[in-house]
Amino acid sequence: MPSTAKKAKPAGAGLSTEPIGHLTSVTNRMHALLVQRADVLMGCVEGSPEEKELATITDALEAYEAQRWPLEKVPGGKG
Repeated sequence: MPSTAKKAKPAGAGLSTEPIGHLTSVTNRMHALLVQRADVLMGCVEGSPEEKELATITDALEAYEAQRWPLEKVPGGKG
């Protein structure tokens, strides 16, 4: 007798890749904004709140870049 239960689809089956492209666009923009802010903070006074902000941004950028470009190369980049 045939079963009436539906088989579960694998996770991610039938999902569009479009949201991934959108997420990449958003994270690239976030990265660019954080780099711009870090550039502004470069040369700040030692022990200042700006130095602490720069350290926090640097930590975030390094963590993101390690995930985004694990081989330390940008696809289609030079090098």
